[in-house]
Amino acid sequence: MKTQLATLICRDIRWIRTIFLLLFTGFLGVNSSFSESSNDQPNIGIPEQRPAIGTRGLGLSRAYVSGADDATSPLWNPAGLASLTRGNLIYDLSQGALSVAYPVRSVGTFGLNLLDFNASDRFLINGYSNPIGTFEYGYNQALLSYARKLGPIRIGVSTGFSRSPYKNSLWAQNYDFGALIRLSPQAIVGMQFRDINGVSIQDDSGFVLNSFNSQLAFGTTLIPHRHIKWHACYSVTTPGFGTSLEIVTGSLSANVGSHFSFVTGAFAQSWSLGISFNRWGKQTYYTFLSQEDINYKHHLSIGFTFGNAPQEPYEKSFGNNETTKDPIVSTDPKTEPRTPIDPTHQKTEPTQNTSKKRSIQIAEKHRISIELMLAIIYVESKFNPAAVSRTGAGGLMQLIPSTAREYGLKVPNYANRLKPNLDGKVDERFEPQKNLEAGLEYFNFLLKRYLNNLTLALGAYNVGPGKVRIKGPLLSRGRVYAEKVLTRQQLYRSDGKLLEVDLKRLEVILNK
Repeated sequence: MKTQLATLICRDIRWIRTIFLLLFTGFLGVNSSFSESSNDQPNIGIPEQRPAIGTRGLGLSRAYVSGADDATSPLWNPAGLASLTRGNLIYDLSQGALSVAYPVRSVGTFGLNLLDFNASDRFLINGYSNPIGTFEYGYNQALLSYARKLGPIRIGVSTGFSRSPYKNSLWAQNYDFGALIRLSPQAIVGMQFRDINGVSIQDDSGFVLNSFNSQLAFGTTLIPHRHIKWHACYSVTTPGFGTSLEIVTGSLSANVGSHFSFVTGAFAQSWSLGISFNRWGKQTYYTFLSQEDINYKHHLSIGFTFGNAPQEPYEKSFGNNETTKDPIVSTDPKTEPRTPIDPTHQKTEPTQNTSKKRSIQIAEKHRISIELMLAIIYVESKFNPAAVSRTGAGGLMQLIPSTAREYGLKVPNYANRLKPNLDGKVDERFEPQKNLEAGLEYFNFLLKRYLNNLTLALGAYNVGPGKVRIKGPLLSRGRVYAEKVLTRQQLYRSDGKLLEVDLKRLEVILNK
C-alpha cells in the first residue's frame, strides 16, 4: 500500500509539473504579443495596489481574505488553497485570468495564476461601450503559490512577476503571504500581506513605470446559520473596509455587499451583487460591480474540479503524534439528513484512570481514532444516550430501528417510532455500549463501501448510503454533517483538555 501511495504521489507531482510548465510557456507566448502595445507613454502616478482580480472576490466586495477557497485564492489570500481537496481550474472571462490549483497528498496544494489572457482591453469586443473587461492591454501577472494545513491553521505563500501595459515594460517580482485560522465551525479569521517588499516596474532605462504599495489586510467570516455567511475585510495599509452577506442554499448562492475606501482625499464607495452556481464539479460565478471610476460592470467566470479527493484511511494511531488531514467537502446535496434534535448535555463525574479506558478499547476494536469516534458521538447526540431525533434515530450514535436490527440490536416495532421505549433492555439502542459498537460497525461498513473515503462515509452515515454514490460527489446535507464531524475531530486533536473532558463523559456513560 505504501508503494502504491508513493507511486501515486510521484505521478501527481509529475502531472501537475507538466501542466504548470505548459501553461507558463503559453502565457509567455501570449505576453510576446502584448509587448507590442501602443501604450508607450507612461502615466506615472502615486504608488497603488495591485488590481483586484477574481469574480467571486469582487462579488463579495473584496471581503474574500477569510473566505478564499478556490483556485483564485492566491489573488486574495494564498492560504485559501489549503481548503482544496481536488484540483480546480477557473477562467475569468471578463478579466482574462486563468487560475489552476491542485493538492498533492501529504505535500500541500500548488497554484498557478496567469492574468490578462484577453487579446484587447475588453472581452471579445474592443470598445468602451462594452461593459465587460478590466485590464489595460498587456497588464500581465504570473503567480506561483503554495499552501498547507498545520492543524487549525492554513498558511500560503505566492511569488510571481508583474508588468505594466507599455511595450518597454520589464517584469518585477512580487511576494505574498497569507494565513487562515478556523476558530470554530462558525468563525474563520484570515490575514493577507501582498507585495511584501513593494514592487517597482521599470523600463529598460530604469525609469519607474508603475509601483505597488505593500498591502496588509485582515478578514473574518462568520457563519451564524448553515445558509448564511457574513464576510468582512479591513485593509490597514491603504484604509478600506469591505463587507458582504452571502446566502447559500444547495448549489446556489447569492450575495450583496459594499466596499468603502478611506484613502485621504479619495473617499469612495462601491457596491456589488453576486450569484454563483456550483454543482457536478462545475462552477459559474457572476458579479455586478457598481464603481464610479470604471465602466465595466459585469464579471463572469467559469470553472470545474478535477482529480480524485485525497482519501483518509480509517486505521488511525492513538498517540499524540497523529497528523492526518481534515478534508473539506465541496459539493452540495438535496437529501434529507438523519440529524438529531440537540439534546441536553449529560453531567459527568470524574472517573479513575485505568491502564486503558473502556471507550479506547472500543475504538481500537473497531479500528477508529478516539478523536473521530468522539466527534461522531458529539455531532449525533451530544453524548446523550437517550437522544431521539425527529426521524426516530436513537442513542449515542443515532441509529434508526432498521439499521440497529441489521447490526444485531433488539428494537421493538413501534406504532410511533418518535416515542420509543428508552429502557436499554427493551430497546437496545438505548444501551450505550451496544449502540456505540453497532454504530461503529455500521460506520466501518460504510468506510469500506466508499473505498476508505472518510468524507463520503460520513455523508452516507447521515443521509443514507442510497443517496451517496461510491465516488461522490458528496452533496449539501451530507457535506454539512461531514464538515461538523471533521471540524470537531480537529478540535480534539488541537485541544487536549477538550478531548479529555469528552472522553471522561463517554466513560461515565459506558460505566453506568
